[in-house]
Amino acid sequence: MKAVMNIQRVLQLLVMTLLLVACSSERSSDEQWPHSDLSSYAAAFSPDRKYVLVGDTDAPARLWDIENNKVVYSWQNDVDEVGTTTAVGFSADGKVAATSEQDTVVLWEMATGEPMMRLSFPVKIKSLALSQYGDYLLLALYDRTAVYFDVIANRVIRVLEHDGSAVNSPINQLINAVALSPSGKYALTGGDDQTAKLWNLETGEVLRGWKHSNIVNIVAFYPKGGYVLTGAANGQTHFWNMKTGKEQYTLRTSPWPKSMPLPDFPSFQTTTSAFAFSVDNKYLVTGHPSRKLCLWQVANGEKLDCWQATRRQALRPGVVIQAVAFSLDGKAIYSESGNGIGQKWLLK
Repeated sequence: MKAVMNIQRVLQLLVMTLLLVACSSERSSDEQWPHSDLSSYAAAFSPDRKYVLVGDTDAPARLWDIENNKVVYSWQNDVDEVGTTTAVGFSADGKVAATSEQDTVVLWEMATGEPMMRLSFPVKIKSLALSQYGDYLLLALYDRTAVYFDVIANRVIRVLEHDGSAVNSPINQLINAVALSPSGKYALTGGDDQTAKLWNLETGEVLRGWKHSNIVNIVAFYPKGGYVLTGAANGQTHFWNMKTGKEQYTLRTSPWPKSMPLPDFPSFQTTTSAFAFSVDNKYLVTGHPSRKLCLWQVANGEKLDCWQATRRQALRPGVVIQAVAFSLDGKAIYSESGNGIGQKWLLK
């Protein structure tokens, strides 16, 4: 009996290995641009897909014109002292950019490159999201809170918290990821309590909570409304119905049959570090710390393709995909990696 079980286990592992090998392959990009001499800490693509904002390590943040491969602006909080930009973002209308260094956020006018507002907070900033016009900010802070901030009035409107009840902890848990809905009525937060929460910003009420298998590191609203995307580090990425709270599907990077539950095996767990929806909202691209990019159908979560970005140096295997975007015509995908390389991938 033990011999039979061992044989079954070996066969199971063999099937898993074959599936994982078939999952993705290394692919050379169609175009490539160096955007950082050393590495980058954060990156974001502008809504019009013309620019990418890269937070360099120990250097000013730089706004790059992608196709022309030139720096449009270099931004830093203190002109006399270079710091590391740890979070970046854009307003949905593309007119405002934000950079964060330690405890300070600077809002920049895209048309001129000039600073519009400089905001300092009592603690360091972990992540940020901007409203449609850049007049509100949602900030995840290292004091285990997220604050919804009115930029014009210069005041905090809401303080959002993740208590430790979901992980049997007596203290609040760190919030890692934040997002604002296109309407500005709702917020998403993901935390170390392994939970993603949907908030009503008018009342401060928690409308939904989704438990994950690990800390939640990424959250997003579907642009057309009605759905949200959440992902756990070393776990899975899910697509949820906001109204019912039910899961629509889980993104499966391996070709494991959908009729079977995913095995509790490290190779079947993944971290999503970046995401973007196509202009028509029919497709989704995800980036991962394993230098992997995947293309999905939004309607059913079907994986259309997965590939691995090439390495800057062969002996340095780790490449975190920090930001991704579709071109406006939907014929290409842009990616920005932590090794300071921007790449363009034509969709075949």
